[in-house]
Amino acid sequence: MMGDKKTGKTGVVLFRNMILLCLTVMLCSGCQGKVTEENRTENVATLRMIVLGNEPEEGMTELYAELDALTIPELGCVLRFEFIPWGNERKQLNIAAISGEYDLMPMGVFSDYSTLVEKNAFLDLNEYLHLVPDMVEHYKYYDEEYLKNSETNGGLYGIPQYGSGALQYTSEGFFYREDLRKEWGLEEITDLETMEAYLYRAKEEPRYQDEALITDNRIWTSLWIVLSEGKYLEVGSTLETPFAVVAAENPNVVLNRLETPEFQEVLEYLKKWKKDGILDDNMLALSDNEGERGRSLMREDRKPCESNAPIWTANNTYIPDLIARNPDWEFGFFLYITANKEQLYASRPVASSRISVSSKTKYPEIAIKLLEKIHTDKRYYDLFLYGVEGVHYHLVDGKVSRAGISGSNKYGINVAGDGLLNSGEVAVNEQWGAVVDRVLAWEEAATREAMISPLDGFVFTPTGLDKVMDAMEKARILYFQPLVCGYYEGEGDIEEAVEELRRKGLDQYLDNIQRSLIEYMENQKGE
Repeated sequence: MMGDKKTGKTGVVLFRNMILLCLTVMLCSGCQGKVTEENRTENVATLRMIVLGNEPEEGMTELYAELDALTIPELGCVLRFEFIPWGNERKQLNIAAISGEYDLMPMGVFSDYSTLVEKNAFLDLNEYLHLVPDMVEHYKYYDEEYLKNSETNGGLYGIPQYGSGALQYTSEGFFYREDLRKEWGLEEITDLETMEAYLYRAKEEPRYQDEALITDNRIWTSLWIVLSEGKYLEVGSTLETPFAVVAAENPNVVLNRLETPEFQEVLEYLKKWKKDGILDDNMLALSDNEGERGRSLMREDRKPCESNAPIWTANNTYIPDLIARNPDWEFGFFLYITANKEQLYASRPVASSRISVSSKTKYPEIAIKLLEKIHTDKRYYDLFLYGVEGVHYHLVDGKVSRAGISGSNKYGINVAGDGLLNSGEVAVNEQWGAVVDRVLAWEEAATREAMISPLDGFVFTPTGLDKVMDAMEKARILYFQPLVCGYYEGEGDIEEAVEELRRKGLDQYLDNIQRSLIEYMENQKGE
């Protein structure tokens, strides 16, 4: 940590006191705003859906009109969206899911999905699959058991995105100004050493000295991907299960991530970067997702890079804005997993991200039929994924183009993607298009060669651990979060964090994961 031990580590203590005072208010604040049901008519149901991200500045009236023209005659409903900006999405999704005010909501690595399943927040959609035979058939394309493999604790608590499988940690990378790398005479960014050289060279530029180059507090997850080199497998995700991993060479034993040498190495980098002004000095006060701020800073040329940008975010959100304003800029992308020196692991074609239906919905049959339409009817899919043609995107030779579309007008429903219905996208320019093609080609080839993860299909549900989970979440914010924001002085700080977490039930939590994992492994052998 930082500060004099005798004075109570002033910065972190003030932070902890502030968090303790406002935590209850923050967790209970609720989602703001109500959806206007301007198109409600007699015998027409109104469904409400959560969308992560900012509401587009234009086109929602047109979007609702086109959507209503489909859903009213075909499903007997209208659908209205509630937008939750990225930042504190996990807390807001928890509130929304428990409230029962929304019929459909996205779930994924950005959420506490397994915890919400345990709290009976979602409907088991297995009971309604007989109503959607076209969707059931559609999901057999990659795997006959696709939907079965998407179950959690024997229930299908959401319809997953549809794709052909993915690598662990896929798509996360370092997005940066390639023209500046060339101007500065730096090596191509292919590993942590060359990435760090770029950061420190950028910090020498007068225009970048007043802003931190890394403004996303998830940077620790990026460093973990690179420094762990494929030696570990996630039991969930770095965000949902930050304390638990297994060694790839011995996946039957759950480990405390904080006690691995690689995690200590992550903290050493963060400590150094904080001291040298690379890391935002105010990171403890930032939200869990600063993507919008990062895009704004890059657009204004106040920083030249973003550390936690999946390739699709860089392509769909950053690039259109940046190139429209600065057509001469060039961009690069370092996919973190390419630094992996060990075996690559992939999932079978079952996505962890999904759209879940509230257990309190009044319209379960309509909700499941709407999900079927999204995944089998191109008219619905295009409205959900791309928006209104001419407002949110253009069609060029049958492919989606966002050239000339402002980033503030970006639209797309989260986790509704379907690999069989995608239209494909036109790159904003040739230089960036070559970067995207190279990244996607590497991912495709690597996925084919990767080993199926022994944890593929394992989902831990914290049954009976509500009080432990709540207590550990407070300890995470007070003791773990400062560490991954650069407030680290040595091993004693890790020991302090682990001790506090253990007081709140860490050992019980890890033991529960261990038992669940053993049971899962035994069931796999029996199949």
